[in-house]
Amino acid sequence: MRIAILDPVGGIAGDMLVGALVDAGASFEAIKRALKSLKVGGYVVARRKVMRGGIKATKFTVRPRQEEHKHRGLAQILKILKKSTLSPVVRERAEAAFRALAEAEAKVHGCSVEQVHFHEVGAIDAICDVVGAAAALHDLEVERLFCNPLPLSSGFVETEHGRMPLPAPATMELLKGRTTFASGLPGECVTPTGAACVAAWAEQGPPPPFTPVGIGYGAGDRDPDTHPNVCRAVVGEASVAPADEELFELVCDVDDATPQVLAHLLERLLAEGALDATLQPLIMKKGRPGTRATALVHASAIAAVEEVMFREGTTLGVRRRRVERTVLARRTMKVNTRYGSVRLKIGEYRGKVVHVAPEYEDCRALAEKNGVPLPEILREAMARWEG
Repeated sequence: MRIAILDPVGGIAGDMLVGALVDAGASFEAIKRALKSLKVGGYVVARRKVMRGGIKATKFTVRPRQEEHKHRGLAQILKILKKSTLSPVVRERAEAAFRALAEAEAKVHGCSVEQVHFHEVGAIDAICDVVGAAAALHDLEVERLFCNPLPLSSGFVETEHGRMPLPAPATMELLKGRTTFASGLPGECVTPTGAACVAAWAEQGPPPPFTPVGIGYGAGDRDPDTHPNVCRAVVGEASVAPADEELFELVCDVDDATPQVLAHLLERLLAEGALDATLQPLIMKKGRPGTRATALVHASAIAAVEEVMFREGTTLGVRRRRVERTVLARRTMKVNTRYGSVRLKIGEYRGKVVHVAPEYEDCRALAEKNGVPLPEILREAMARWEG
């Protein structure tokens, strides 16, 4: 299993994250292709090597060809993503980051998510940062992302809303429940864009044992004397051995939710850290049809997942119980088909392969791209494995 650990030495911002992942081995050409698919022009992306506190790092930049004054809302950004030809995995990661940011902004400003209009974060450079980071993680085949404690600073920053305290209110809202520390560093260490990516993509808790295969440093704009202003990304191969682990099962029943609400509930449960989430039809009291939502979570994700159930599921109570599960050792490998490469998910028990399955999103993307039936892609991927 491919994992990545973010180490925000000098903090984290969207451009620092992209730079760190490119420095760790992500294809810059793959990132540019992903950004081109957004069909939003008027900018140029570039990368260059710089020094930050004695460390050579990659600086990722987005230069608008002219000054931009667009204030996009969440719906506009999601529309841009939906119309693109991004990989489903990349699009879903980007959507999750912007949804998390919209919810944080809405809470800070006391309005609905639909009323939120991003200012700095709605600009094209921030969109490129989020999509570029999601594309870089996909290119590196990162399945799980972790983040070390985040440094917080003090002071003020000038925004379109006026002078704001550091960390910015939306940033603090996004980092709720995550481990941070008062760094004493000057200036803004964690930006709203960087915080949104961490909140939406990074798991809590320590990563499994891993072997580093790529290390990269992403540079910030400033180069102070006090510390290296970089974010480090460590990409590693983790072999998860068969093991028993203690988890929690969260359950709630709802009888007044539409199919659209239920679909959104399932999406949010997974985005907030549920390892698995399911919906099951049932008959509730007074003979009314209802739905049971079940989520499997680590202890660290209980609060976030319960909040989703209460806010999105219209339930009045959530049941919780401890459960145990045994997981197989897992790894991935690529096979090349006539239509393109496909990742295979491989499960091993006591050193023997007991399960092989093509990655659905890879196969779906190739089927759409080549105009062939999905089963044909699945069959050829398995034939390559068997051969």
